[in-house]
Amino acid sequence: METPLAKRTWVEINPMALAHNLELCKEIAPEAEVMAVVKADAYGHGLIQTVKVLEPLIDAFGVATLKEALTIIQMIGEAKMVLILGALLPDERETAIKNNINVTISSLDEAKEYNELGEDIQTKVQTHIVLDTGMGRLGFSEDALLRDWEIIMALKNISVVGIATHFPCSDQNDEFTEHQIKKFTSLLKNSEFNLNPKWIHLANSAATLKKGNSGGNMIRPGLMIYGISPTEDNDSRLQPALEWKARISQIRTLPKGSSISYGRTFITERETIVATVAVGYGDGYPRSLSGKGAEVIIKGERCKILGRVTMDMIMVDVTSLPQPIEMGEEATLIGKSGNEYISSTELATKADTIPWEILTGISPRVERVTCPSNKE
Repeated sequence: METPLAKRTWVEINPMALAHNLELCKEIAPEAEVMAVVKADAYGHGLIQTVKVLEPLIDAFGVATLKEALTIIQMIGEAKMVLILGALLPDERETAIKNNINVTISSLDEAKEYNELGEDIQTKVQTHIVLDTGMGRLGFSEDALLRDWEIIMALKNISVVGIATHFPCSDQNDEFTEHQIKKFTSLLKNSEFNLNPKWIHLANSAATLKKGNSGGNMIRPGLMIYGISPTEDNDSRLQPALEWKARISQIRTLPKGSSISYGRTFITERETIVATVAVGYGDGYPRSLSGKGAEVIIKGERCKILGRVTMDMIMVDVTSLPQPIEMGEEATLIGKSGNEYISSTELATKADTIPWEILTGISPRVERVTCPSNKE
């Protein structure tokens, strides 16, 4: 029997935190069903692990790609609606329809093409109409939808089960978001537009936190399910569900004047104990954190990263640690250790990006591990 390979760097997922955050969604929007957005490997948390936790607790899953949708279908069958939020490529559509995956429609041509495929396969295509109220990415304009609506409704192999829009700045511009909501809801009330779909969905995480269901009967939380606030104000009600760790592979004492990492951007000003940690930008730890004051936590203490982040390793100053360390010990990149905590938002700020990119950038070679459900 082969001995399992030791982990160099891994992500730990807390299912209790996922469940807690989902319950918060339901408290904020009690009359809305929940479409859990699990695209991009469940925001870096691991699609399979996350779906297993969320499936009994939600009404639908939202994904970005056909592969993600098929992975969920293979796990849970057709127990829950699965919607591909973006536009499918022409050669992906038939597979989606054959697997009863819900799709979005943003144009009359797209509707006609789905209708033809539905006729060929002898099935009704489950579709969600997307209205562009200001995102400029997908969807009908209001004029285009009013112009084309009767033609769409006459398509015999199309079943419009949902209508949706997307907010580009609900995390920072309440006025524009409110304008979008009013534009969307006024269209639904338009006498020329006779639509009564099963699902009406507008609210992403930020809109859910600020405005509840935002006028829909379904919400689409993403980031908040994973315990991260999408707004500048950190919401203490959310519980981060992910911790990222790596192990120390080397410990060395370098004399004053030693250069560390590529480019010699850091020179020691004193004798320095340096720990090499087995993680780098090949694992998704951003190279842009180089020289930005980024830290990891070792034995409950923050330790500064020295020099540039390399593909497979970072070097960390452990000189001031009150306790000696050994090779193989853990360093926490995101998460809590002792009384210290490093959030994905903190890393994103230092890397001049957003927490979405930090989380979804964690490489597939970083193993995802589900923690015991009693982890606090």
